[in-house]
Order: sequence, then C-alpha cells, then structure tokens
Amino acid sequence: MSWKKLREFILHISLVLFALGIYMTVSGGYWVLQRSGLFGKVYTLEHLTSSLGEWNWWILVGGIILVIGGGWYSVDTIRKRREFEEYMESESKREFIKNLRELEELAYKLGEKYQKQLEEKKKEWKIKRR
Repeated sequence: MSWKKLREFILHISLVLFALGIYMTVSGGYWVLQRSGLFGKVYTLEHLTSSLGEWNWWILVGGIILVIGGGWYSVDTIRKRREFEEYMESESKREFIKNLRELEELAYKLGEKYQKQLEEKKKEWKIKRR
C-alpha cells in the first residue's frame, strides 16, 4: 500500500499505536514498580510481564515512545481536519481564495478524500486550477 493511500488512515493508525503504547507502558510500568517493591503483585498483570523478564524495560520505553508518537499524530490529524473544515465553510469567495494555499496543503496531507472535497468546492466557486 502506498503512502498516498495510508494518509487516508493516518488517524486510525495513530490511534492504534497510541492504544498499543498505553498497553505497553502499563505492563512495563507495572513490572518496574513491582520489581522495585513500590507495588504489590497483581496476579492478572503478573501473567503479562513474567515471561518477558528484563525485556520489560524495552517494552516500557517502546510504550512511552508509542504513546508520545501516536498521541501527537492523533492530535495533529484532528487539528488539521478541523482547520480544513473551518476553511471549507468560508462564506466568501475572497476568503476561500485567500486560504486556498493552506487548503491545498491540508488536503494533500489529509488524503484523497479531502482533495476531492477541495476540488468540488473549487468547482462550486468556479476557481480554475493553479
């Protein structure tokens, strides 16, 4: 699958990575806290961490990285979608043309669905391609 198609699903992918990061952070964090004696044994969580041994440090570090990366991409994509919708709801042609460069950039980053919406809006306002 090409990057062009993956852009359609970036929010879904980032949310999955965020959730996986939370899971890894909780299981790795439990292991670290339990091993240090700050946290008692919880037998349901013990099953998750007992077979990985010292690899739990890497699970914790990887989980933190996934939480940060997945969370950032999720928030960034949602922000871009809101900004795109705000620009698209413009009531005047002048405002629309003023924001066209940003709209084109956002549509490219968000994927083909948003590019089609932009093209339809351009046709509606009778704006020729640049």
